[in-house]
Formats: sequence, structure tokens, C-alpha cells
Amino acid sequence: MHMRIGTTAVCVWLLAVQAQASLIHIGSQKQFFIDDYLIESMLATRQVLNPARKVDHNPIIRPEKPWEGNDVRVSKVIYEEEEGLFRMWYSVNSYKASEDQGEFIVETGGGNLCIAISKDGFHWEKPNLGKVEYQGSRENNILPREQFRPYFFKDRHEKDPAKRYKGFERTGTTRTPGMQFHLYFSPDGFEWTAYENNPVIDTSPRVGRWGPTVFMGWDPIRETYAVHMENCAHLRCPLGKRLIGRAESPDMIHWSHPETIILPDEKDYPDLQFYHMPVVVYEGMYVGMLWNFRTTNTSILPQAVFSRDGIHYNRDYREPFIPPGPGTSFDSAVVYSQDPQVHEGRLLNYYTGVNWRSPESLYNLGDKALGAIGLAVTPPDGFVSLDGVHGHERQRYPFSEVVTRSFTFEGDRLHLNVRSALRQWGAGPCEVRAEIVGSDHHAIEGYGFEDADPITTTGVAHVASWKGKSDLSDLRDRPIKLRIYFKNAKLYSFQFK
Repeated sequence: MHMRIGTTAVCVWLLAVQAQASLIHIGSQKQFFIDDYLIESMLATRQVLNPARKVDHNPIIRPEKPWEGNDVRVSKVIYEEEEGLFRMWYSVNSYKASEDQGEFIVETGGGNLCIAISKDGFHWEKPNLGKVEYQGSRENNILPREQFRPYFFKDRHEKDPAKRYKGFERTGTTRTPGMQFHLYFSPDGFEWTAYENNPVIDTSPRVGRWGPTVFMGWDPIRETYAVHMENCAHLRCPLGKRLIGRAESPDMIHWSHPETIILPDEKDYPDLQFYHMPVVVYEGMYVGMLWNFRTTNTSILPQAVFSRDGIHYNRDYREPFIPPGPGTSFDSAVVYSQDPQVHEGRLLNYYTGVNWRSPESLYNLGDKALGAIGLAVTPPDGFVSLDGVHGHERQRYPFSEVVTRSFTFEGDRLHLNVRSALRQWGAGPCEVRAEIVGSDHHAIEGYGFEDADPITTTGVAHVASWKGKSDLSDLRDRPIKLRIYFKNAKLYSFQFK
């Protein structure tokens, strides 16, 4: 039997299929307001970067032992879940400048590697390792060179415990065309075994070499291993600038050719280049610490950049994510941020701060020249917030407002991450109401503004409710929008659970 379908019916069916295909399905993934991916409109609202907050007891590690000179710099921080312990690998050096007929000469010394440990990531101890002799004693935290690989990470994706840690050593210098990376495996991050078919990365002498490099490790979004590097200046590319590239590998052995993913644009200073970019995945979003390098004043400061696919990065927020310190404080000249650590919902941003950059500034500071390790913390989801208007503007807009695009979800409760701005702005009481809207832009019955129970306090996971009802299982698989009204508040994220 053959069925004939009218032209009108076919068109309606096609439109329905296209509408369904165009919907955003967010499932139970946390949603941020970093970009306009899910934002349809905003009223009396702006997206605001919230710089990481430095801890009060910075620097958390400073040079204070005889073998630490006047400069300590963080190399790697790893949280060991099995032991409930943070480990920090850091280098120690001594820098001093002298003047000779108007020329400034920098003398360096030290170069050892050390270990520090912490139970909470905030307060650190320097354990007595007893492994390396220094000035006739082994009572120190110096690590033997053979127990360290300059580029390493803990591979939580790896099934073989003997290969839980992966590290690389690089050969080749800025003056030597071509470069090689040799792969090593370790069960504990200290005892290393070389891969039998090294090197696994071998750049052509004709091309040059990668610049500063950081291995991200396993990328759970793209389901591959990834590395980010300075991909232009040292590779002799036509632009001749420091740019950020990315290469990928299914097994840490076979690597793709790096492709440039971030370069300066018309909003940047003409002398701006990108030196380095550690990247971490946070709640389904890539967060990168992009080192902004100004060649005229030689400053280096991190800019927070965000991506949903690991290739296209949002650089809307140009201010430093970790700003420099005042005066001649330890982080007043440069801030070298490392890959952030996601721990208990927060982002722990460890960085090296230095109060000099040029030989002249080192000479002028004398004994006050310092390199030390700092910590700046981002609360859960706290990178970018939607901030409503305040002050005299509040008279024009009783509420700030954001409307999302249509989406479908999984779960039966809506959680909102909200912070009262009462202390920050000296404003009135916080109030947030979530309205659930259909595709026709009208509130669904029972989920309107008057039905919404107001949220009036700070909380990272407030459960929204409407006249006491919080169960949203009747709306699952139905296209909806959120229209969130708020005043005297910062709105960070939402999630259906």
C-alpha cells in the first residue's frame, strides 16, 4: 500500500525536523555565561571577568633555604588523590646583575630542583628528602636530576599503573634548528623509563623548533592527548611572532603537525605576542592561561581565554586574570601562571612572580630582587559573571535580565550559582527569580515571574522553585528557555541535575 503525503504536510514535517535538529541539548552539563553560545538577549546586564583572588599569605613559597638563592619558580603541581596530598616541583636559582661601562651583566647560579608538599594546596612544607648532598649535608628537599622530567603530567586516563605519569625531555635550543622530544613513563613521578622508540616528536631542521611548550595530557572533550606550544617565532613562520599552536595524539607517540589556534588581533597592542598557554578542562569548558608578552616593556601577564572545542578561543576579556602586584612586591614585574588545578570545585592558580624582568631592573633592585611562588584562587564557576546595573542606573531597571536560547535538558532540578553583591556594591538585598519560557517567548504556566520563589542569598547550587515546586521532570525533552531576573547579584552558572 502506498501513502501519498501532501506538499503542505511534508513542509510542516521538514520544518519540525529542522527545528528539533537546531535545538541545543545541554543535558545535565553545567552552563556558563562566558560567551553568547546560550545567551539570546540581555537587559541592563554585562559579562564581567572576575580576576583570580590572591591569597593573603602570598608568596606561598619563597627562597629561604641556603640552596634556594633568591629565586624559586613553580614547575608543576599535582594533587595525589590516593594520598590526599599536593606535590609541587619547583626550581631554585640565584640571579645577580653587575654593571660594566654601561652594560648590565646577569650572573646566574643554582639550578636545582626541589619538592614541596601540602595537604590543602594553600600551606606548604619543604620535606627533608635526604637524596642530594648540598654543602656536606643531605638534609634538604633537593630532587635528583634523574628523577625529574621537564614536561610531565599525571595521566588519569591511563590504565597501566606503570605509565600513570608521562614525561618528556627536549633536545635542541633556540640556536639549534630542529628539536626532539623523548617520551618517558613512570608509576610515581620519580622513577622514569624511556620509551624504546624515542624520539616521538622530531621537527625538521629546515622548519626550526617549538617555542615554550606545555603538554595538556588527556583532553576529555576531544578524547585525545594534546600539547600547546609557541608555534611561530621559533618555527620561522612568516608572521615572525610568538603565537599559540596545538598538536594532538591518540597515544602520546604519534603526533599531528601543530596548527596555530591563537594569534593577536586588531584590539591588541602592536607589540603583543603569546608566549605560553597552559590549559585545563573545567566543567566541559577549556580554560587557558594565555601569557601576554609585550616586547617593548617585556612584561608577561596571564589572560584567561575560554573555548568549547579546544580550537576556537574566546578572548573577550583582555585584562590580566592574575594582575601584577604593587611597587616592588614579588610579582610586580611578571606573572608566569601554570596549568590551574581543579580541586573541590575551585581553581587553584599557581604562578611564579618576579619583581624584575630586565638586567637593569635586576641591578637596580639589588638585594631586593626576588622570584617567588604565589597562589590565586577562583571560586566555583567564578571566571565570568553576569552583573546587573547598580547605583543610579538601578532606578531605570528594577531587574537585570538574561534570556537563554531554546534548549532541552536532562534532570529534574535547576541549580543556580549566585553571589549577593551587597558587600561589593553596597547595594540592597539580593533577589534572583528564574522564569521558564516556551519557544513562543511566553512563560510556561506555573513557571512565571510571580510563581518563582526569590533567591536572596549567596550559594553555589541554589535549587530554583516555583511556589514551592522544584521538580521539573514534566518539562524534560521539551524545548524551553530561561529568563532570569536578578538584582544586586552576580550570576555565574546554572545546571540541571
